[in-house]
Amino acid sequence: MTSFQLKKQLLLFFITASTFVSAQIKYKTVLKSESDFNSLKTTPNTNKYGNVEALKVVFDLKENTLYFINSKVYKYHYRFCKGHLEIPETIKEFNNYNYIAQHPKKRFLLGNINHYLANDSYNLELSPIDEMQIADIKILYDEIKKVAYFKTFNFFLNTSRLEKLKSVLDIPTQSATDLYGDQTYQAVSAQKSYGCLKFISVDSLKYNNISKHDIIVINQAILELPITAGVITTILQTPLSHISILGKNRQIPIAAYTKAMQSDVLKAFDNQYVSFEVALDTFYIKPISKELFEKKTKAKKKDMLFLEKNTTVKTLIEAENLNQKLINTVGGKAANFGVLYDLAKANTFKVPESAFAIPFYYYEAHLKASGADKMVKDVLYNYRVNQDEVALTLQLKAIQEKIKKAPISQELITNVKTKITSLGNEKRMRFRSSTNAEDIVGFSGAGLYDSKTGVIGDSVKTIEKAIKKVWSSLWYERAFLEREYFNIDQNSIAMGVLVHRSFPAEKANGVAITKNLYRENYLGNVINVQLGEASVVQPEQGVTCDQIICYSGSSSQLYNEKRIIEIITHSNLNNGALVMTETEIIHLSEQLEKIKKHYYYNVYKSKKQYLNFGLDIEFKLIDDNRELYIKQVRYFNY
Repeated sequence: MTSFQLKKQLLLFFITASTFVSAQIKYKTVLKSESDFNSLKTTPNTNKYGNVEALKVVFDLKENTLYFINSKVYKYHYRFCKGHLEIPETIKEFNNYNYIAQHPKKRFLLGNINHYLANDSYNLELSPIDEMQIADIKILYDEIKKVAYFKTFNFFLNTSRLEKLKSVLDIPTQSATDLYGDQTYQAVSAQKSYGCLKFISVDSLKYNNISKHDIIVINQAILELPITAGVITTILQTPLSHISILGKNRQIPIAAYTKAMQSDVLKAFDNQYVSFEVALDTFYIKPISKELFEKKTKAKKKDMLFLEKNTTVKTLIEAENLNQKLINTVGGKAANFGVLYDLAKANTFKVPESAFAIPFYYYEAHLKASGADKMVKDVLYNYRVNQDEVALTLQLKAIQEKIKKAPISQELITNVKTKITSLGNEKRMRFRSSTNAEDIVGFSGAGLYDSKTGVIGDSVKTIEKAIKKVWSSLWYERAFLEREYFNIDQNSIAMGVLVHRSFPAEKANGVAITKNLYRENYLGNVINVQLGEASVVQPEQGVTCDQIICYSGSSSQLYNEKRIIEIITHSNLNNGALVMTETEIIHLSEQLEKIKKHYYYNVYKSKKQYLNFGLDIEFKLIDDNRELYIKQVRYFNY
C-alpha cells in the first residue's frame, strides 16, 4: 500500500468517525425510561465499585436547564460545556469557578448519576473536589428527580464533608458502606488465565492438592494464597490485602463474587478445563479443550534471577547508617528503613525508635553451624529434579526446625542486647524479616515471612527465639514457592533482621499506596486503616477496614487547597465513624507525598509518570497522643 493510499484511508476513516459522532445524540433533558439512560451511559471514570453504569449531568443555573450528557461522547463535563454550550473559559477557569462553593462566576452544578446494579439503585454523586453547598445539592437532586424515571434515587455521601451534612440534607442518601456492602462482584486482579476449575474448602488449602494450573473457587477468607492459575472468592477484598497484592504480583486473575457457591454456571464447569478472565464489571468462564489447555499452560523458559548477597559485614548496623545501598547486606526492609529514618528528621512523622539491623552474615553463619545449609542444598536439588510437593513440605519444615533448635551465637545475642540497651530504655523489641527477596522492584514478598517479638529478661519471649524464628521463616513453603514462581535462585537469598521497639498500644494501623488505584494517572493516596491492632492485610472473615482516598498533599492547587477525603467504605469495628480523624488523615497524606517525592527523584529515579509511581507504606498511630509512625516502605509493583 502506498503512503497516498494509506493517507486516503485514514482520511476516510476520520470523516466516517466524525460523521458518526456528530450524528449521535449529545444530551437529553428528560430520562423517561431505562432505554434513555442506556443510550447515554458509560462506565465511571473511577472503578471504586464493580457493576456500575454512569452518565454525567449538568444543570445550567444561568439558563435554568438540565442536561443529561451522552457520556460516550463527552468524557468530562467541561468538554460538553465547551463544545455544546460554547463557554469561553479554559478548563482551569471552569474548574475553579464551578467546583468552589460560591464563586461569583459559578454557572453550573455538575454531577454523575451512577446506577449500581448490585442493589438496582440510582445515585447522584459529586466529584470529591466539589464544594457544592446544601441548597445547590437540593436544587440539582430535585431537578433530576422531576424528570427521571428512577424509583430509587439517592444522594451519595462519598466524602467526609458530605457525611457530616447527612442530617440536614433532607433528601434520601446512601453511604459508601451501604454501596460497598451491597456489592456482589469485585475485580481484584484483572487478568486472564487457563486452568481446571475446582471448588475448594479452606481446610484443603493446608494440603498439597492444589495445582498451579487450578482455578479455585473458595468461600472463606484466605490467609495464604497457594500457587494457582486463578481465584474466585466469595469474600470481598481490600486492594491492599496480601491476597490482592500477591495476585497482582503474579498477574493471575482474581475475582470476588459473593454468589459463587450458588452459581449453577460455575458448578457446571467444576473439574473442567476453562479460560478465566476477570474484567472490571464481570468475569468470563469458557470451556476449552484439553489440547488448548496444554498449549496455553506449556511451561515457558524464564531466566533465573540471581540476587546479590553480602555476607562479609559482621557488625550490627544502626538506623542512621542504613541506606538503599545495603539491600544486599541487610535486606530490603532494613535498607528502606534507613531512608525513612533520614526523612523523619525533616518531616512530621516518626519511625520506630531503638532501631538497628542484623546483617546477612549472622544468618549464614547460623545456617552453616546448624547444618541447615546442607539441607537447603538438598531440598533445592531434589525439588528441581522431582517436583515432589509432599516431600518439599516435609523437607522445608525440617529446615525450619533445624534453624530454630540449633544454638545461636552467644556473641550475637550479647551484641544485640548491648545494642538495645545503648539505644534507649526499651526491653520489648520487634524482630522483623528483611531479605534480599522482599520489598524490591519486581518482587514485594508481602506476607511471605514472619516478624516476632523478643523481650530482654523474658524466659518465654526470648531474643534468641525471636531471631531464629525470623530466620527460619525464610523457608516457609509459601515463601519458597513464591520465589520459585518468579524463578528466583534460592541459593542467592538471605535473611537479615530489622530490630526496633515494639508497639503494644497502637490506636490504629494501616497501609497506604501513594497512587490512585481506582483511576489511572490521577491524583490521590489510597489509605486502608483499621482500629487498634486488627489486621488490614489479613483481615478476619467479615471484617472490613476504612478504605479512603485522600488528595491533600498533592501538587495540584485545585485539590491541595481543600481537605478532601473520599470514602469507599468504613471499618465495621468503629461504629460507622472513621478510624482516623480528618486532621490525622490529611497529615498522613501530606507525609506520604513527601516520602513519594524523595523516592521518585532520589532513590528509584523512576521513568514512570509521577502519578503512576507508587509506594506501599505501613503506618501506625501510637498511644493516647496518637503520634504518626511510618514503619515500612516498599516499591509498589502493580
